[in-house]
Amino acid sequence: MSQTTKIKIAITDDDSLVVQLLTEYLEKFSPLPCQVVLQAYSGQEFIEKTKLPSFQEVDIILLDMRMKEGDGLWVLNELSKQSFSAKIIVLTSYYKTAYIGQMMSLGAHAFLPKEIDKEQLVEIIQEVQQKGHYFSSEQMQSLRSQITAKSPKLQLDPSSQISPRELEVLQLIAQQYTNKEIAEKLCLTVKTIEAHKSNLLAKTGSKNAVGLVVYAIEQGLIKASDCIRLN
Repeated sequence: MSQTTKIKIAITDDDSLVVQLLTEYLEKFSPLPCQVVLQAYSGQEFIEKTKLPSFQEVDIILLDMRMKEGDGLWVLNELSKQSFSAKIIVLTSYYKTAYIGQMMSLGAHAFLPKEIDKEQLVEIIQEVQQKGHYFSSEQMQSLRSQITAKSPKLQLDPSSQISPRELEVLQLIAQQYTNKEIAEKLCLTVKTIEAHKSNLLAKTGSKNAVGLVVYAIEQGLIKASDCIRLN
């Protein structure tokens, strides 16, 4: 994405003041070029607006969790039935790190406390837009604990499905490198990395990069500590 390309954002929150202030900040004061193209004040209103052509332009969805007329959990469930490319950032006043596993399984690409500093929110919006997901170190620790506590699942040996090169790509995805950065590290083209990523999604049954990371940790292909970016 070039510096002049605006990230198109949808905001869903039943507090109109929150929507207004967040829109104003993102469009007028954010160091990251942003444009709010969709606003909704309930879950049901948002799902209705996903039928509009403008929804297909959305890059990032900022979704409040506790709302009347369709809460965030209901919205995530409804969105799982649709095909779209936008990334979902869940914001909630009832934030607990332990909820990260549930949020990821429901399709969220980031899970944040609603009281987060606006400058930090903008940084995370950019990271999710570029890399497909965001995990804090505390969330990764919680996710590791949740995955470790699960019972083993009967599956084919993952090492027999995933090639050594795909495993390299998977490890770099887990460290939150972009496709371009992975291509540079492995001396490959971006298209080749995209092909490896598509193969990984198909082999693991994952929907996105978040799912790949969860799958890899659960199957013992990588450790949660491997998800820390090493420059």
